[in-house]
Amino acid sequence: MAIQPEPISMSLDEFLSWEPKQPLRYEFAGGHVFAMAGASRAHGTIATNLVSLLRPAIRGKGCGVYVAVMKVVVPEVPAIRYPDVVVTCDPRDLKDEQLTRFPTMLVEILSESTEALDRRMKFPEYRAIAALREFVLIDSRAVHVEIYRRGEHNRWFFQECGAGDEVVFESIGLSIPIEALYEDLTLTRRERVVVE
Repeated sequence: MAIQPEPISMSLDEFLSWEPKQPLRYEFAGGHVFAMAGASRAHGTIATNLVSLLRPAIRGKGCGVYVAVMKVVVPEVPAIRYPDVVVTCDPRDLKDEQLTRFPTMLVEILSESTEALDRRMKFPEYRAIAALREFVLIDSRAVHVEIYRRGEHNRWFFQECGAGDEVVFESIGLSIPIEALYEDLTLTRRERVVVE
């Protein structure tokens, strides 16, 4: 979701006390508070489609899946983010009503207004979360998915998926056709750029 900066500064502890009392949702990074803006219909459709596919895959595994309502803590930054979709399988997270500290998979749905933030700020923050296995970027403007997967020795590996591909979420053992993410949407096919 797009966020707009607000001229508010506070500590992480102050934010955690202040934000639940607000009528809107806010993110926190670098000592500053940012108001969250609304999302497009395509964004909402993709998030709904993804959660409907994830839920059966995690049923009975002690995991939870949340859409844009669960705060994720990045203690090293410090930052509090609301990823578009959060999957956690850590029992410590499932006992906490407000915060996720040990996510298995985080998903951001890209739009024109959020892509730079999701790639340049959020991904480096998310990589600092030791429990995170996969970070997924889903384009809301074209049929295109990027998966960043943590491997051995804390190395991250990249997989790109386009029209006709299977999207594999290794962290939860789920493989789906990419078109299932875009059900009920008519989007263009994103051409892969070849660098010569």
